[in-house]
Amino acid sequence: MEAQQQDKFYALEKVNFQWASFIHGETVVNDLTVLKFAGRLKDMSVPKSFVPAAYSINVVTAGTMPASINHSDYDIQTNGGFFTSPDFLLQVRETENTYVEYYNITFSQKIAQELATQFSLAQVAQIYARPVWQMNGRKTQRIVHYIELLREVIDDKNREAAIQLVKSLVLYLAGDYINDQPRLPQLSRNEEITGKFLALVDANCEQQHSLDWYASELCLSTRYVANTVKETLGMTASTCIERALMQRAKTILSTSTTPIAEIAETLGFQNQSHFGTFFKRHEGCSPKDFRTQHYR
Repeated sequence: MEAQQQDKFYALEKVNFQWASFIHGETVVNDLTVLKFAGRLKDMSVPKSFVPAAYSINVVTAGTMPASINHSDYDIQTNGGFFTSPDFLLQVRETENTYVEYYNITFSQKIAQELATQFSLAQVAQIYARPVWQMNGRKTQRIVHYIELLREVIDDKNREAAIQLVKSLVLYLAGDYINDQPRLPQLSRNEEITGKFLALVDANCEQQHSLDWYASELCLSTRYVANTVKETLGMTASTCIERALMQRAKTILSTSTTPIAEIAETLGFQNQSHFGTFFKRHEGCSPKDFRTQHYR
């Protein structure tokens, strides 16, 4: 949820977090987390603007979550929800006295990739283009039952069962979302292209750094994709790619002892020097210094 891995679950010790349950992955801290929050957004200590460090599903059961996602403003009401990924820019627009109760499921890139295989690129693009949804109370209660069960399974340390439950929940949510699409305004051409672009970035950024490659996959010119993403998100397509790549790098650095040279190779850089230059340009410090400060 936070831009930096060590702060990913930054507010769990706050009194308003009623509970939180974790499963640790082989190399990822908090590979899968489910939590419940009830209180003022102010008490979460959420920065005004940040890039989520992982993927998350959020369900609001009371109050309002006033947020901006990729420069679009939303007031996510009771029985609403939203999805975030490391490619998104998330801003909490009010934090003083805004009260909200919500459930959050946060999961690692590995789990996200497993979930993505259940859908077509067009379906994933819909979710990326329109990450906020609204349900009726009956459906919200079903989802809450899922999440409560997920909490129990996580507390029992049954990782495989927990992941299967998350997959089932995502299928339920996505199926409901896709079935509602005929009642929603059709995606604009720009929204469709941008959604597909973000989905491709999530799946391929570790090895594909060039905007030309993504444009080719979309069967469009590089200039057209660049202009479309910029117009839709208010940020450049290259920024989206680099930001997703940086989140991958920071996650590995802060949650593993993998040699930096090996990380550079995993992330598609020619060598450790190129990776170090890229990382310092974005973070202001070397990968080694970042690990020293944030590894846990």
